[in-house]
Amino acid sequence: MAVFYPYSVKCVCGNPLTVHLAESINVKRSPELREKILSGEFHRAACASCGRKMTVEKPFYYTDLSRNSIFKVSPRGDRHQWKIESDELDRASSYIPETVTNGGNRTLRVIFGMDELREKLIAQDAGIDDRVLELLKVLLVYEHPILVRRSRLRLIMERVTVTDLEFCAMYEHSPQRYKLRMPKSITEHFEAQPGVLNKWVSRSHQVDLFQLPDNWVNMWRWSPQPNALALLKTCAEAIRHDQIIDTDSQQFRQMLTSLPRGSHLPSWAKRDLRTLFEYSKQHNLQDLEDELFEIRFGIELEDDWAFNNDPDDIDTLWKLLKDLPDTNVEGNTKIHEMLLDEGTDGGMYDSQSHDIAIGARGIRSRERFEDTVRHEVGHAVHEQNQREVDAWLENRFGWRTFQATDAGISDWVEAMGGWGPLSSSQQRDVSNALRTCIGSGGSWEPGPSPVLPSAHPWNGAGFGPRLAFEQSPRQWYEAFNNWYRTGNTAFFLNYWYRTFMAVDVASLKIVEKMPSNYASMSPFEFFAELYALHFDLNDPDRSAIPSDVSQWLNDHIGAPEINAPAVTSHT
Repeated sequence: MAVFYPYSVKCVCGNPLTVHLAESINVKRSPELREKILSGEFHRAACASCGRKMTVEKPFYYTDLSRNSIFKVSPRGDRHQWKIESDELDRASSYIPETVTNGGNRTLRVIFGMDELREKLIAQDAGIDDRVLELLKVLLVYEHPILVRRSRLRLIMERVTVTDLEFCAMYEHSPQRYKLRMPKSITEHFEAQPGVLNKWVSRSHQVDLFQLPDNWVNMWRWSPQPNALALLKTCAEAIRHDQIIDTDSQQFRQMLTSLPRGSHLPSWAKRDLRTLFEYSKQHNLQDLEDELFEIRFGIELEDDWAFNNDPDDIDTLWKLLKDLPDTNVEGNTKIHEMLLDEGTDGGMYDSQSHDIAIGARGIRSRERFEDTVRHEVGHAVHEQNQREVDAWLENRFGWRTFQATDAGISDWVEAMGGWGPLSSSQQRDVSNALRTCIGSGGSWEPGPSPVLPSAHPWNGAGFGPRLAFEQSPRQWYEAFNNWYRTGNTAFFLNYWYRTFMAVDVASLKIVEKMPSNYASMSPFEFFAELYALHFDLNDPDRSAIPSDVSQWLNDHIGAPEINAPAVTSHT
C-alpha cells in the first residue's frame, strides 16, 4: 500500500509539470516501489519542454515490515533538522503495534535524500549493518585523504559485488564523480568482531553510532555543518521574534566558521543569512555584515567595504548579487574577491587573480554602482563560459579578433577583401605599418602614424587597412559609427588589447541603443554590457536587446528572477 498525491513542480527551464509523490509507502504490500528506489526511478520526472530528468525530493515515510524497518526520508537540504526529524519518526512509529514487527528489533532511521535511501536498501540486501557502513566510509577517507580537500563531500555505496563494496564520491553542486572500491573482506572482518568494533568506536569517536539516542546514522554526524545550520535557523527565528542574539559568543562565532558557503548553502539558509545580515545592519555590526556576505556568496570582501563611509554599500551589493543566477556568482570559480578602490571610479575585472575592483567614487551613484558591479560580474561569467560565449559572439554578432602578427594581419586584410595587386614586399610594408599603428598595447592612444612613400598603396585613396586605422581614433569605441566598413562588416583597431578587430554593422546598431557605447570597445565589453543590461529589469534600455539574444542569455547564462516560484506545491 502506498499513498501518493499530485504535486506541481517547476523545472529549471520554467516549465510547470505535475508529479505524483509519495506521502508514505509500505513495500511489503508494494514491493515494486522498493525496486524503483533501487533502480533510481522513484520520484523521477521528465520535463516535456526541455527533456531534463530530475529527482524530486519530498518528505515521506518508508515502511518495510518484513525487514522491521521504518524510515523517515527527507530532502538533503533538511539534514540540519535531524533531531526534529528523529523525534517525529519516534512518534510516528509508536502508532505501529509491536505485534506487527519484531518489537525492539525495529530499525528506525532518519534519511536525507534518495541516494541515502537507496544505499540503506543495498546494505540491507547485502546484510551489512549501516552503522558499520558509515565507519567504513571513515576508513575510506583515511585511505584517500584527497577526498576531504574540498567541502561538502558525499560518499555513497552504490553496489556490492562478490568481492567488493563500490562507492561513489561526489561533492554538492559539482558534476564530478569518483569511483572507489573496498574489499568486502574488510566488512566481513569487522562484522565478525562486533565487540572489538564497538569498543573502538566508543573510545575513538565523540559520537558512538552504536549507542545513539536518536535515529540518524550517517557520517555527516561528524561534520560541524548540520549543527551550524541548525543554529543559524535558531538565530534567524529569534530575530524574527524581536529577540537579541549574542553575536560575540563562542557558539555564534563557531557557527560562522562551520557554515557552508555560497552555492553549498541550502536556499532557506540563504534567506536566514539575509535575516541575520539585516539584524547586523540595524545594530551597526559592520564587521559581521562583511562576514555574512562572504558566507552567503562564497566571495571574499575586502575589509575596506566594512569601513567605508557608505553604510548601505554591502547591503546594495548583497541585494544585487542575489538576483543574479547562482552559477554566475556563488557558483563562479572565476570570482575570488571584491575590492574597493579608493579615489577611483568605474570597475575592473582581473582575469589573472579573478578579483573584481569597484571604484569607491562610483558608489555615490546607486544606479552607476549597480551597473558597474553587474558589468564586472559579466566579465567573470564570460571567462567561466569562454568557449561557448566566444563562439556565440562571433556567430551571432560577427565579433572577430586578429592578433598583431603577420598571419593575424593578413587574415584581417583578407576579411576586408584581400591584398589585391600588392606585391609580397608591399604586403610586408603594410604589415609593419599596422604594427606601428597598433602601438604597444595597454593604451587608449593609437601608435605613431607610419611614413611610407606617397606612391605606396598604403596611401591610396580607398586603401582599407589605412582607413581602418585613421577611423579608429583615441578611445576608438566613441567613434564606432565612423569605423571603416566594407559590406556588412566594420573594422577597427583596439589599442588597449593591441589587436585588430571586426564586427557586424548590425551589431553596432544594437550598441547605439545600449546605455554605454563602451560596449563597442571589444567583444569582452560588448558581452559585459549585454549581461549588465539583461539583468537590470528596471533599465528602459533593456528593450534594446533583441529577443533572440535575450533568449540565448536565458538559456545559456541565466534568466532574471522576476517572481521566483515555489519548488513544489500540493494540487
